[in-house]
Amino acid sequence: MSRSPSTYLPKDWHDRLPDPANYYAQHLDKLGNIASDGWAMVPCPFHDDHSPSLRVRLTSRKGAYHCPACGAHGDMVAFHMARTELPFKEAVRDLIGFRGRA
Repeated sequence: MSRSPSTYLPKDWHDRLPDPANYYAQHLDKLGNIASDGWAMVPCPFHDDHSPSLRVRLTSRKGAYHCPACGAHGDMVAFHMARTELPFKEAVRDLIGFRGRA
């Protein structure tokens, strides 16, 4: 059985995800300095945030994020899904530069 290109994810997609520090630096304004625990603070894009409340983990492969003010949380894939409104597989394909490939 052949899979549709839009549903195919390579087996190593986890390894192909962008570096969280680079990804978040490109997609968030005013990314703060990385603390010794690997987290940085930034204004949350998911609510009207006037001071940094979103924490993003820049030193882990998954790139976790959490905002205690609005409850947004997850990993870099979930963040990308929320920002782009793409479903999981399409968000992963977008992150790894695999969109439109058969």
